[in-house]
Amino acid sequence: MLDRILAEARALAPAARRLVLMRFLIYVGIQSCYFIGVLGTLTYSMDGEVASTAVVVALLNLFQIVGSFAGGAYLDARGPRLHFSLLVIVMLAVDAFCIVFGSVMSALTFGAACLGFSLGFFEPVSRSYPAYLTADAIELKRINSALSIVSNIGVVVGPLIGGAIASVAPTRAVFAFMGACVVLAVIPAAGFRPVIGVRAEGGGQDAGLAAELSEGSAGAGTDCRAAGQSGHPAGSRSSLIEGIRAVFSNAALSFLFWAGFLSYLGYGALDPLESLYYRDVLQVGVAWMGWLSAASGVGAVAGALLVLRIPVRRVTVQTLLVLLCGMGIGCLVYVGTPYVLVALVGQVLLGLAFGMIVPLQNTLVQMHAEVEVIGRANSVMTFGASAGGVIPLLMSPWLAAMLGVQGTLLLASVLVASFPVLVLVFGHQRIARIDAEVHPAA
Repeated sequence: MLDRILAEARALAPAARRLVLMRFLIYVGIQSCYFIGVLGTLTYSMDGEVASTAVVVALLNLFQIVGSFAGGAYLDARGPRLHFSLLVIVMLAVDAFCIVFGSVMSALTFGAACLGFSLGFFEPVSRSYPAYLTADAIELKRINSALSIVSNIGVVVGPLIGGAIASVAPTRAVFAFMGACVVLAVIPAAGFRPVIGVRAEGGGQDAGLAAELSEGSAGAGTDCRAAGQSGHPAGSRSSLIEGIRAVFSNAALSFLFWAGFLSYLGYGALDPLESLYYRDVLQVGVAWMGWLSAASGVGAVAGALLVLRIPVRRVTVQTLLVLLCGMGIGCLVYVGTPYVLVALVGQVLLGLAFGMIVPLQNTLVQMHAEVEVIGRANSVMTFGASAGGVIPLLMSPWLAAMLGVQGTLLLASVLVASFPVLVLVFGHQRIARIDAEVHPAA
């Protein structure tokens, strides 16, 4: 597996390698902080219950939506380099606040909301930055797969380091580790240069170089964006309405929006109850939040590698929905028993599906969206998935009181597996038309 990862890294262009490293460093810190720093502190250090956990996760998800819209709009207006610079400032400020004040419930709640905003602001790095590097479908798939691979390695490394830190120090100490990761990410970011859709960044020389490279990139392979999608008047670029219009005026993007919303409608119930499942059903300590998350990351790395073997003609909405169903099956195994070893297997299966879903989903959006609105279009897509994840939070305390923590998680997992099947059954003609737009011979 390591040889395959290294081979794929060598196949990437220098700018793509920098992007992959930027994503990896920050994501490692995020993974340690979310599971250990926020949920671990709340569940174990503060003895939190379903209601308090649901409130914190709901705030985090809601502000992640806000951060995603803000990040997408800022990316489209200012470009990747300035977007990443502001991201670093925001994340370091959140880290400092949580380190100093994270031992108080009210402060942790506020810190979780701020962390959610920074996570939303961070999302365009993987979802939208690749569209600034190439318009070639094969290269987009390769970059998105590489981003997914390192993200899932981060899912392994981050929780393991977070669990190790929590075993010798207060759980909020992981925020210091996240801050160090953010600072390190500045090193590859210093040399990152987009080559497509660059406007004001770097002045006329960089803009001219970007135009020249953009022409070469478009001619190097299969340009997956339709002709005539060359841009919008400058005055419309900073408007979030343009992102909404970009999604809902495009059959493929709007379909992906609703499919993501319905699929994550069940998956969102896992967030507020997962740490309680560890404590009350599996009866394991806080460090196991790191170990089981790492198992999911191992599966996800394997899934991202498998994506590289999928022919471009199979990068379709239909493939995505099949994988979403597989994610639901993994969820069922994960929460279906009180045995930690079975949960470990479930996490690997869940990670395997998720590791394939993310690069495919990002590639599909990048194939159908215009680069001038890619940040805002992805913000709308994020809103769909996040809103689907927030709605269950409103019902989780009530369902957990009636069905128990494990019963609620099982119900949610059934929904995760069922929604993609329903979409495939009732929307198969529309799915076929969408997939035929970019793969006429498939």
